[in-house]
Amino acid sequence: MSRSDSAESVTDITARSECPCWCVTRHDAARGEDDWVHEGAPLDVEDGVVARLCMSVDPISGAADGPYVVVGSRELTVDEAEALGVSFIGLALTGASSTRHGASGTHSPGR
Repeated sequence: MSRSDSAESVTDITARSECPCWCVTRHDAARGEDDWVHEGAPLDVEDGVVARLCMSVDPISGAADGPYVVVGSRELTVDEAEALGVSFIGLALTGASSTRHGASGTHSPGR
């Protein structure tokens, strides 16, 4: 094994050992810059729309960009995604409580 082969092997190992706990990317130095992108497991939001965590790390400086939550083609900060999640839960709880507390059928959506 040449010195450059050893360096590549160490780089491959380092990339994998520095993955965040949520990363499911199969890293391979042959992917070039794409090898430094960490992606989480996909979460199906609706037909054709997937959400996942994503973060890139500069191989030289080690500086991280992210993590972000990518939903379809939209990139959200973790704080933005958390706020959106809280809003969804609020909607669901409001809807659930209105159906549990004497929904008499006197009101329907849009009236």
